[in-house]
Amino acid sequence: MCIDKKPLQVIQACDLQAGGITTLILSICEQLDRRKVNFDYLVYRDQEEFGDSRVKALGGRKLIADNTGAPNKMMKFLWKFFRTWKVLKKEGADIFHMNVSTPYDCLMGLAAKLAGMKIVILHSHNSHLKKSGLGHQVFQGICRSLLPVCGDYYFACSDLAGKFLYGKALQKKVIYVKNGIHTEEFRFQDEVRKKMRKEYSLRDELIIGTVGRFCRQKNQKFLLEIFAEILSVCPSTRLLLIGQGELEEELMAQAEDLGILKSLIHIPSTDKVKEFLCMMDVFLLPSLFEGLPVVGVEAQASGLPCLFSNRITKEVRLTDRAYFLALEHSAEEWARCTISAAKKAREHRSGYADQVRAAGYDIKDIAEWLQEFYLSL
Repeated sequence: MCIDKKPLQVIQACDLQAGGITTLILSICEQLDRRKVNFDYLVYRDQEEFGDSRVKALGGRKLIADNTGAPNKMMKFLWKFFRTWKVLKKEGADIFHMNVSTPYDCLMGLAAKLAGMKIVILHSHNSHLKKSGLGHQVFQGICRSLLPVCGDYYFACSDLAGKFLYGKALQKKVIYVKNGIHTEEFRFQDEVRKKMRKEYSLRDELIIGTVGRFCRQKNQKFLLEIFAEILSVCPSTRLLLIGQGELEEELMAQAEDLGILKSLIHIPSTDKVKEFLCMMDVFLLPSLFEGLPVVGVEAQASGLPCLFSNRITKEVRLTDRAYFLALEHSAEEWARCTISAAKKAREHRSGYADQVRAAGYDIKDIAEWLQEFYLSL
């Protein structure tokens, strides 16, 4: 009698809120042969999240190791460590794939090892820490020294992300995995542009846009200053902000102080990013730090001129419409470059999805490689 073999269970340590890493992991899962490999998701908040419905549709489960009720940071870390161990001990899964932003997160790999996980993959998605005082730097060093006992394989989305998390000691072992997207889905479509602009009562206005969580890393405060300068030159311009987060109230107050609130279009979490990219004329991402921003890849596939800060890895430059500008430059200089970029590239956008695919960023190729990697372990 033939007995169907269960798929390889991979637990992804990944929150399911709207964001680049979540989008990447769920998009990879959609491309897998889920008879062979499927994902479950370990999260640290017991709450409804943006990606819950997609997880369910893909046959995955949400595993909760909630640590949000801890009375202080030390207890929060200990709860996270113990509850990670407890969940993984119960699951007895094959592979634990950790999508991490800090060296501290990697210590959950040690919890996984103690729970009996055979394979732990550490995957770096960041290039900087929010806090970098002496105490944090020392603790980072200690965490990095423990990486060989926390993980078996070391992934990174970019050169900067690899250097940040793993330091010099593990550089030769780093495997670079590109942040792939559905290149065809993000191909520019003029009919979608017209439809979206009609929906928001827009015609030929210049639309500046960005996508990202409202947090310090994304540097939206500076973005609002840039837009105020643009508006002083081109009064009919609109700023499309897609995202939400802890700084939302503060940013809206700043917009009001700058006198630009009426020129903003704010869209919270959405599954229509590709449509909104068609609606834009220029994409701005003045981040203080990034691993390799998925949305930067998506924007280029849509043929948008993209202005990135010089703190973002140059590996994100996949087309001739990607530009880098130093954060030391004034908001006025950023505004001038934004307007200049918009004038050069309002047409001929549909072919850029092919350039992004040719650069190796199609999600189907990434998922195929990753599936074979999992199955080979």
